[in-house]
Amino acid sequence: VGSASAGRPSSSGMAPKKAAVASKTAARDACAGSLFVPWAMISIAVAIVFAAIIAAFVLPWPASDGRVPGLSRLSDQDAGFSHGGFLEHFSKEHNDSLLWGTYRPGVLLGVKSRTFPESVVAGLMWTSASDKSGEWRADASKLRHTCEESDTRQGLKFGFSEHDGASYGKQLIEDPSNKLSLQTYFYKTGPRSWALRVAGNTSKGKKALFFYLGIDAEYAADSGSSGVSSVILEQEGDVTVLAGKTPSLGAFRLRAVLGKGSSPALVSQRKVVPWAAPKGTPIVSVKDALLQGLRAAGGSEATPSLLTSPVNVGTPEAIIVLQVVVQQTFELDINLDTGPADALPLSGPALTSKLQEASDKFLSRFERTFGLKEQKGISQDEAAFAQSALSAMLGGLGYFYGSSKVKRGDGGSIDAPLRPLFTAVPSRSFFPRGFLWDEGFHQLLVGRWDPAISRDVIAHWFGLMREDGWIPREQILGSEAASKVPDWAVPQHPSHANPPTLLLAVEALLENARLDSGDGTSAVDADTARWLAALFPAMERWFAWFRTSQAGVKPGSFRWHGRDPNDGKLNAMTLSSGLDDYPRASAVSDEERHVDLHSWIAFGAGVLARVAEFAGEPQGKISELRRMHNELVQSLDDFHWDAKRKRYCDYGLHSNENRYVPHIVVKCGTADRSESVEHTMTREEFAGLKSGKNTRPCPAKFPQFMFPLGDGQGGLMTREKFAPKKKETLQFVDHVGYVSLFPLLLRLLPPDSPRLPELLDLLGDPARGLWSDFGLRSLAKGDKMYLRDNAPGDAPYWRGPIWINCNFLAVNALRFYASQEGPSKERAAELLERLSSNLVRNMFENFQRTGYLWEQYNPEDGKGQRTHPFNGWSSLIVLIMAG
Repeated sequence: VGSASAGRPSSSGMAPKKAAVASKTAARDACAGSLFVPWAMISIAVAIVFAAIIAAFVLPWPASDGRVPGLSRLSDQDAGFSHGGFLEHFSKEHNDSLLWGTYRPGVLLGVKSRTFPESVVAGLMWTSASDKSGEWRADASKLRHTCEESDTRQGLKFGFSEHDGASYGKQLIEDPSNKLSLQTYFYKTGPRSWALRVAGNTSKGKKALFFYLGIDAEYAADSGSSGVSSVILEQEGDVTVLAGKTPSLGAFRLRAVLGKGSSPALVSQRKVVPWAAPKGTPIVSVKDALLQGLRAAGGSEATPSLLTSPVNVGTPEAIIVLQVVVQQTFELDINLDTGPADALPLSGPALTSKLQEASDKFLSRFERTFGLKEQKGISQDEAAFAQSALSAMLGGLGYFYGSSKVKRGDGGSIDAPLRPLFTAVPSRSFFPRGFLWDEGFHQLLVGRWDPAISRDVIAHWFGLMREDGWIPREQILGSEAASKVPDWAVPQHPSHANPPTLLLAVEALLENARLDSGDGTSAVDADTARWLAALFPAMERWFAWFRTSQAGVKPGSFRWHGRDPNDGKLNAMTLSSGLDDYPRASAVSDEERHVDLHSWIAFGAGVLARVAEFAGEPQGKISELRRMHNELVQSLDDFHWDAKRKRYCDYGLHSNENRYVPHIVVKCGTADRSESVEHTMTREEFAGLKSGKNTRPCPAKFPQFMFPLGDGQGGLMTREKFAPKKKETLQFVDHVGYVSLFPLLLRLLPPDSPRLPELLDLLGDPARGLWSDFGLRSLAKGDKMYLRDNAPGDAPYWRGPIWINCNFLAVNALRFYASQEGPSKERAAELLERLSSNLVRNMFENFQRTGYLWEQYNPEDGKGQRTHPFNGWSSLIVLIMAG
């Protein structure tokens, strides 16, 4: 399996989420609560949904023992928000502007309404088609729908080249297996309406397109939703019309028309064949339902017949599919609106003109926001790369609704309350769901582009917070999100944290919203001020949870909770940190102290102090937070500065003198062999087992030796184990990597700190092993754990590869210290220029070669590796380019 990840499961090239899941050993937690759904509804529907939101928001979380408290209302303050908080913050205009969007990041082309408990969803599937001997057939093996890495390895390329996050998006799709090129466009024709264009050309043969419209009502019954949700075929012919309604959205109408230049083939004498999925088909199963429908029409398993039996006009359905067979050049225009029945659709030349206007507007806004060409003088190709990186992030915004599972102390799990979440996702193909550790980085870029969207996303995340202040780190809400996560990996542990990166985004929003008063004081704009005031109680509660739940044994110290000494790894994972397999103390103990966590908490106190100031909190609270921040920064030296090695280190039960010994992996079971575990033994112990000298090779609970495991190549599977040369004692942990730099990365050190030159040298001296021509390595090249597997098949994740999120923190910190007077100013400026240049050059070259942003980059040759496309924090390269 791939390495487990708390920030995300690592991708080791396995099936989507065997690695991702094996990679996400961290229990998937999720809880709940979001707020701001777009209303824009008729008055009664508005009232119903508004009441539903309030009810959902104020319901308390289940207690830690799994009991569900009564459904009594909590006050806003008890729920973690100040009176009037988030529910009143976002205007109707704002919510209307985000009512529709490409909010289904896990599919190649999808649209969704930001409503709950029902959402209206649309999507597209396609495959190759043929009509040999007058019988229409489809190629089942090439039917595209969801974003899959397995398809990208066969040459499929997809991604938004332009997207503004709200009203416009352009995506390019190259599908060599189907010999098809597509351009898809999403365009908001009004607050409650949109147009979709699918334009393409085929280099060979005919292609079958399957556009569908349906109702995602997975949790409607659980939410107590009343009213009928359905879609009907209203009209066939040159213009196909679907109509529908939901309690939250009201009535809507969709029109589909082929462009004049298209030459569709006739199937059953129809250009468009409408077909209804079987009753009860969930949206997540629409592809399977379509394949069953094709096979029911005839043909074989591999080449079923195309649809020939249309749905009846006026029959209520949950999902209706429109089949169109195209060839050569084609254009399909689709309009959906919730206005009057006689509203004119926007298609053909009129839509083409609007799309061009939207494209021009996006490009102009991009240059105004980032100034890459005029101010930075970059090339047109580099500008297109940056535009694609931003668009990949904004096109990865998703809207989810569902219930997640949280671990109980007895090993079971409980279902959290139903909640919506508006969030960006790390990868449309591999991680199409929300991750807390990632989202703070995502919002640094989103907030620079559109602060209102970023405030909305962050508000949704804080709406997921439990009463005690815990926010689950991974959100698997709804069947589409859960479809790539195995059941065992879903529940999350309520004592496990994740880095509080949302504070990075809050800090950036605050700084970007500052207004110069002219009298030496500063303020923020009115929208940001109101938002900060509403947000502060939730931030304060979250911060308090961190300080108490992740406290170390020694007062004032901190450790990531959740390391498992029996996880079978070379070094027990620290999933909560987000740095997964980054090496920590060799033995797990309560005495551990983690310098990155201490740095995050010190940083958090500083951000909270600034937020409190602009949120109008009492001066006493502001002063207390500043005092806490200063004390935490000072205690970094007390707890983590290793004067001998002149760097910050973790502390714990550890041996810095060691070796790694191969052990043979065997299966041991109970006496009846009904249960079994993997166990390791030395080669000597295994030889003794074979000779009969080792009569008790297995642990007491699983005493029955079963068999050794193979390595898949005719030999025995081996697993390295840590073998200390000296007894493990409490001491500083001698590993060099990102963790060593965290006081620098989070800008905690004063510009005149005597520690700063040491850290700059550690960062920038190639001989120290972190610096490379492609970016900063996650672990120094000379470290014993550098690029060392953590277990068989568990490739190194944070043990050398280059990650853009931490490199961005380094660039940001270097820019800060280069702007401050002090002895390290010139050195910081020099490293800033070199590091930025290396990152931009390498990522641009990879993009030119592959067409993708990657999850991480190889520390030896700079090539992108693991998950792709990775539209998450790797998109921060835009901010690095913009300076």
